[in-house]
This record gives sequence, structure tokens and C-alpha cells, in this order.
Amino acid sequence: MEAECRRVLKSSVQFEKRIRDRWRDKNREKNRRISELEQQVADLRRRLYEEG
Repeated sequence: MEAECRRVLKSSVQFEKRIRDRWRDKNREKNRRISELEQQVADLRRRLYEEG
């Protein structure tokens, strides 16, 4: 019984760790994309002011 509880707990912990790792990876990718878009906006604004 105790061994079964430990196995379930270990499995649960591993599952939660995978979820957190996936969330972190998605968050990093989202932040990278936001940074790229912010840079594009800054470049477009600079070009607009240079031409205007």
C-alpha cells in the first residue's frame, strides 16, 4: 500500500513538472515573439517619422 502511494505521488510530481516545463517554454516563446513585434513596431515608427 505504501509503495503504491509513493508510486502515485512520484507520477503526480512528474506530471506537474512536465506541465510547468511546457508552460515555461510557451511563455518564453510568447515573450520572444512579443519582443520581435515590439522591435518591428519601433522600426516602422522610425521609418514613418524619417519619411514624414
